[in-house]
Amino acid sequence: MIRRKASGVSPAETAARTIQAAGQKIAGERGGRAANKVAAALGLGRISYCNRPDCPDCN
Repeated sequence: MIRRKASGVSPAETAARTIQAAGQKIAGERGGRAANKVAAALGLGRISYCNRPDCPDCN
């Protein structure tokens, strides 16, 4: 039997972040932007980062 966590990251967010990381690793910032478009087209959402180093949502 597979146990599911009561809270945490959704499968869609996990997939979107995986696509984002792969895009950035392959093609840098440009790949990250392309990966966001692919993830959004698949209905997984977009990954966005702000420019504040102390942002609690990004860190």
